[in-house]
Amino acid sequence: PLSQLALPQVLGLITCPSPVSLGLLSLPLRRRHWVALRQVDGIYYNLDSKLRAPEVLGDEDGVRAFLAAALAQGLCEVLLVVTKEVEEKGCWLQTD
Repeated sequence: PLSQLALPQVLGLITCPSPVSLGLLSLPLRRRHWVALRQVDGIYYNLDSKLRAPEVLGDEDGVRAFLAAALAQGLCEVLLVVTKEVEEKGCWLQTD
C-alpha cells in the first residue's frame, strides 16, 4: 500500500503511463510516457516533461494522492529511486 512507503527514504519516483492528451481533451490512447516525481525542500513536484512548468503536488499526502490516482487508471507502474543502502536495508518500506 502507498501508505507504507517511507517517502523520506525515497529520492524520487517514476511512474508510467500518463494519458495522451490534446490540450484539455484526454485521448483514449496509452503510450509509454514516464513521469518523474521529486521532493525539494519538503514539497513534491510532478516533473512531467509535457507540462509547461513543474506541478506542485504538495506534501507526502499530495504525492500519495497523485500516485493513487495514477494507479487507479490501471496499467501503471511506479518505480522508486533510492540509494543502494536504502535498497539493501529495505527501509523504503515502513514495517509498522
